[in-house]
Order: sequence, then C-alpha cells, then structure tokens
Amino acid sequence: MSHLLAIDVGTLSARAGVFDLNGVLQATASASFELMRPAEHHAIYRMDDIWKAVCTAVGECLSKIPDRASTIAGVAFDATSSVYIDAEEEAPLDGGGDVICWMDHRGEAEAAEVDATGHRFLSHVGGSLSPETNLPKLLWLKRHRPETWARVKGARDLCDELARRATSVGRHSVCGLACKWPYLPNDPDPWCKDLLDELGIGDLTELEHLRDRPGRVGDVHAALMQKAALELGIPAGIPVAIGLIDAEAGALGVLGRNYPGRMNNLLPMIGGTSTCYMPFADDERFVPGVWGPFKDAVFAGYWMHEAGQSLSGTALDAILEHHPASPGKPTSELHRQTADQILKLLDEEGSRFAATRHIVPDWLGNRAPLGDGRVRALITGVGTETSERSFLETYYATARALALQTRHIIDHLNAHGRYAIDTVALAGGHVHNRLLVRLYRDAIGAKLIISDTKEPVLLGTAMVAAVAAGFYPDLFAALETMAPRQETLEPDPDWQLVHDAAYRIYLKLFNVRNEVEVSGRALEAILPHKQSGAL
Repeated sequence: MSHLLAIDVGTLSARAGVFDLNGVLQATASASFELMRPAEHHAIYRMDDIWKAVCTAVGECLSKIPDRASTIAGVAFDATSSVYIDAEEEAPLDGGGDVICWMDHRGEAEAAEVDATGHRFLSHVGGSLSPETNLPKLLWLKRHRPETWARVKGARDLCDELARRATSVGRHSVCGLACKWPYLPNDPDPWCKDLLDELGIGDLTELEHLRDRPGRVGDVHAALMQKAALELGIPAGIPVAIGLIDAEAGALGVLGRNYPGRMNNLLPMIGGTSTCYMPFADDERFVPGVWGPFKDAVFAGYWMHEAGQSLSGTALDAILEHHPASPGKPTSELHRQTADQILKLLDEEGSRFAATRHIVPDWLGNRAPLGDGRVRALITGVGTETSERSFLETYYATARALALQTRHIIDHLNAHGRYAIDTVALAGGHVHNRLLVRLYRDAIGAKLIISDTKEPVLLGTAMVAAVAAGFYPDLFAALETMAPRQETLEPDPDWQLVHDAAYRIYLKLFNVRNEVEVSGRALEAILPHKQSGAL
C-alpha cells in the first residue's frame, strides 16, 4: 500500500488526486456541486451534494488507475473555510442548506459588533474581524433564526465534516479553529469565552466536540469506516488524516525543499476564486490588517499569517459574465483566449494599452492590508464604451489591479511583520492564466516561482495523508521528499518600470478610496433613519 488519496473541496467543485510517496501525481478528477444564493450576501451548500461530488470525483479518479485503488494507504481532506451546521430535524438553512460558504457576508454587522468590543482576540485577526470567519455567521444565525439555533447540535469546519463522514468520528482540526474561530491555541484555555459571553453566544462551545482538544494537521482523525470505503472505492480501516483549509494545503504544495531556511523570505500565494498569501514564522508577530498570527495552523509550533483578496479569479469571471462585449460565460478556454488577446495587444501597444484604467480590486471587502470587509472597489476610466476593446481593457485592468495589490500586501508584510519577502511561490488556478502569470512576474516586486506540479493543493493534502499514514514523521519531512521541482521566472525590466508607475497610481487610489469610505460612513449619522413619513 504505497499511494495516497487527496481530496480537495473548493468553492464549486470537489477534486480527487492519487499520489505516490514521492509526490508524483498518478491521476485526478473533479465533480461539481451547487452553490446556492437564497438572499443577498448569503451563500450556502447542501452537505449531501458536496459528499456526492467527493465520491464521484474519487470514483472517476480511480477509474483511470484501477490497479491503484487497493494500494491507497491514507486519505486526507482539505476544504474551503466554510462551516457545516448540524441541526436536529430539518436542514437549518434556506433551500435545504446546511453549510455556510466562506464567501457568505451575512454577518457584516455582527463582525463590526465584535470589532467594537476591543477584545484582545482582534489582535490575532489584524485588528478587525472578517465576516468571512465563523463567529459573525453563527451570531447572525442565533439572532435572526433563534428557532433554528435551538436545534443546532454541532458546527464544524467543512474539512472536519468531510473527515467525520468518512470515519463517523467527530473531531476538529486546529487549523480551522485557529484561523476561523475565536480560539487561541497558545493560551492555556484557548476559547475566548469572555468574548462569547459578552456577545451572548457563550453556548457556542457547548456544541459537539468544540471543547475537545483538537487534532494537529497530519494527525490521524480516525480509521476509514466501511460505509465510506464502499462509497469511495478504497480499503476500509486506513487512516484518515486531520485535515486543513484548502489555502493552507496549497501553501504546503508550493513551499519547496529546504523551506525552514527560506521561511522568512518566501511567500506562498494560492490564487483561485480568492487569493491567499500565507507566510510562516517561528515566533509570534502581529501585523495590522492581516489575519493572524495563528499558532499550529499547519506546522506544529509555528505561527502563520493569512493575507488575501476575497475575490480574484471570481472578479475576472465577472468580466466575462457581465461585460456587453464578452465572448461568453466564463470558462477556462475563454479566459485563455482573452489572456492571449491582451498579451498580443500589450506586445503591439506597450504601456499605452489601458493606461488610464485603474482599479482598487476590493469587490467583497479588503482582507489585507486594510482588513475591512465593508469597503468596496474603486474604478477609474469607465465610460459608455461597450466594444471588444473596452472588454479587453477592463479584463486587463482587473488583472493588473490584482497583481498590484499583491505587491501592496508584500510591502505591508515586510514593513509590519519583520518579514523579508523577496520570493513568491504561486499555486492555484492563476497559474493557468498566462496574463496573470506575466503580471505577477513583472509587477509584484519579488521573484516569482512556479512549481512543476499541476495540482499543488492536492499535493499539499497528499503530504498530510502521508504523515497520517506513517510514511513521514512530520510535515517538514514530507515536504522535503514530496515537493516538486521549482522554476524562477525572470521579470521583464521594461515592464517592471511600467508597473512601478501603475503601482504609484494604485496607492493614491487606495488612499482616496479609504478617505471616501470614512466620510461616507459619517453620513449615516447626519440624518437619523425615519420609520415613516417623507423627508
């Protein structure tokens, strides 16, 4: 038994991959599931849909290598930082849903209320709590649906629910608790119980297993039960690992060999629907506007920060989805064609192309470096044009803005977190967009590394499975053996100068947007809300 099964549950699909003990991918497959949006700022799933997609993806993956199914020695799950709600009787959410998606922003007001407490927990989330974490969502549920909350018996991160379905054992991963809950692993009593009591949700920790000691990433969650083994088509009794969030898995997949010696200089960047930037350190550091520090989130004994962009790949999808001159709905092929058209125009026109179109790309709040989930994007150079060129310029301006904000995040981490980041290791779907890769190469002010693996997120999860199966003593050892070859892309010096100038424009717009946001919020207090009657 010398192969590992890694399962990644993203925003819209589940993927499965089989790897050997050296990290070489043997086969992969995926299956989609529905993301429901029953109301504005609400985004939910049905867990049964997700599990069905997992089983379909695993089955299709193993059908490509049927002789490997019996050789699977360990399984691990990663998933988005969505939260599963286990309730008695009917499903707790609209439309039969029972999973609140990571991008659900229903809890914006509740997140602001947490901020107003000034609790020391806020220093571990950059000073302001994101509505994308679990506490604001659960607060919303308790306050707006008290009859539903009364039926809730458990709440767990999606990767933990996947492991529970595979083993019938309920446990929590410290990765999810440290990163998405008011839980401080370095404290003698990790739960911020005084904060929960102040908010009126002190009963949260009474839900199933939340007060149990969590498992570390790569520990054994439990053995694969017979029912799940039949559904997945692999041997019963093999170890299922304590899992992790998908971005953290992607970070593992691109860190490369000799990582401990490069830790302070290397930034793993996982670009997909959203983008996550995840530096690690051996000491506790506090960075304003950046989530963390999170103890034990991936490597036992080490601290992690998580900066990010809430919508990145999704922002480019939106251009294809909504621009009048778009060639069609977003697909991988249309992104490729669009990127190629723009690269051709850049080669022909140089820096004149889309020179006055600039964006602060905070379509769903700013994760970093501002750490404010309520702000929104700012766009310049917009007119009434609906031509193909307007479409291409809009797509390019959006992509460039994502790269420039990446540079902003790097500069912020270096200035405030005692990092000396000079290299970025890119993973995720952005690797397959030639325009994004070229922009990251030339615009972020750091060297860009591309790893020689088609599935870095699955590879990171396979490393976790390898540790749980006993092949390696810890994640550092698994990383040293299973990490892929890496290539450094050399920047174009001429385009570096162009993007230096564009970055200065971006910073001006960022500051102006923030000033306007503050002034705009002040308007709320000028004229009190009236329940009835004309103004």
